[in-house]
Amino acid sequence: MYLEKPNYQWYAIYTKANGEKKLQANFLDQNIECYLPLRKVLKCWSDRKKWVEEPLFRCYIFVRVSYKEFFTALNTPGVVCYVSFGGKAQPIPEAQISNIKAFLTQSDHEVTLTYERIQKGVNVEVLHGTLKGIKGEVVSICGQTRLVMRIDSMNCSLYANISREEVKLLDDIPEKKSFILA
Repeated sequence: MYLEKPNYQWYAIYTKANGEKKLQANFLDQNIECYLPLRKVLKCWSDRKKWVEEPLFRCYIFVRVSYKEFFTALNTPGVVCYVSFGGKAQPIPEAQISNIKAFLTQSDHEVTLTYERIQKGVNVEVLHGTLKGIKGEVVSICGQTRLVMRIDSMNCSLYANISREEVKLLDDIPEKKSFILA
């Protein structure tokens, strides 16, 4: 008898409001691999300022599951549903999760999130820093440029400030563009 090896894929899960960190702890307790992208934000109150970590994608967490853990993750308290299109949960390519991690591990660039659609342009590759080797598309250059990562399955984009000298023009056009300079 031949047993099929489980195929693990990343999925985005929609969570209850402000429940991302608690859900991450629940997944870890159940031995379900998950990824909650966090960013540091300076919060200002009337009497003090403090750096806090908050989820980059509000109400979303990523899980890497096979068919075995798929419904266990779905039935975890705090989960609303999988991000799906046409009634089917949409898997996220491993490369897109790696790109999000690369953006967040950079120490000298600020990362922000937007849901704007971005126009296409010239293809470039990052030459220096933690984003070295990442290819993208230039939309406009206004003194300081911004690197944008489009996450197709969630219909949003990530921004990171990057200088003009850190990129070179490419001749070839990649089939799937993950990054855009704006």
